[in-house]
Amino acid sequence: MLRVLTLNIWNLDGDWRARRRAILSVLRDADPDVVCLQEVVESDRGNQAEWLAAELGGWSVAYAGEPARGRPALFGNAVLSPRAIEATASTRLPHVPDDQEVQRVAVHARTGGVDVFSVHLSWQLHDAALRERQVLALARFVGERTDPAAAVGPIVAGDLNAEPDSTAVRYLTGLASLDGTSTYFQDAWRLAGDGGPGLTWSDDNPHAALDREPERRLDYVLSGFHGRTGAGVPLECRIVANAPIDGTWPSDHYGVLAVLATPDDRHPGGPGG
Repeated sequence: MLRVLTLNIWNLDGDWRARRRAILSVLRDADPDVVCLQEVVESDRGNQAEWLAAELGGWSVAYAGEPARGRPALFGNAVLSPRAIEATASTRLPHVPDDQEVQRVAVHARTGGVDVFSVHLSWQLHDAALRERQVLALARFVGERTDPAAAVGPIVAGDLNAEPDSTAVRYLTGLASLDGTSTYFQDAWRLAGDGGPGLTWSDDNPHAALDREPERRLDYVLSGFHGRTGAGVPLECRIVANAPIDGTWPSDHYGVLAVLATPDDRHPGGPGG
């Protein structure tokens, strides 16, 4: 099985020194095979993902970032893996400059023969049209970078800043078309969660409550469909980083941990059609 964790780490906001220990605790407890992080800052003081990777025991890191608004730093996404990263790439997503947004990117890493993509879409509540353009670009990037011979994947994980019934998420999960195109990824929470709302932005979290935004599910683990092999099928999914650790909330977002089937986990045969 393949354990995939995604978490928006909330850049350097709050008490980062305390929060990074809480995030590290989440990662160690989850025991993932691959981690996707968003809002990762790189500055002359270092890279947040690289610090976490080093603390995990020298994990490999793929990172891509763009200049952070008002800071001499980069703001972006990362993929962490205990195995070597064999290939990496990144792409800029469609962008509408304003004083609230930074350039969004998607980063790709191939690790253990699996293509993994960490992504963060634009956050503003009125940005639905922009997010639709971004998922179109994301789907093209995934198609270009994914090894068609890979037994598992692709895996797309991150903070989509969009609810499950939004057109952007419905497009990614095969329920809507955009610009005459369509695609399909399996939504781990929908297929293997506990049947609840799967909130990852919750007023129970004091960091999130400060923004007075509606509670919703914004963070996802999505996986490619491999038909009868069963590879990539979500077997389990749960919300993580959803409680304080030693008095510290890890982030303003909760994370998602999904357990995906690999070819060895498949049942003989399988459904047709």
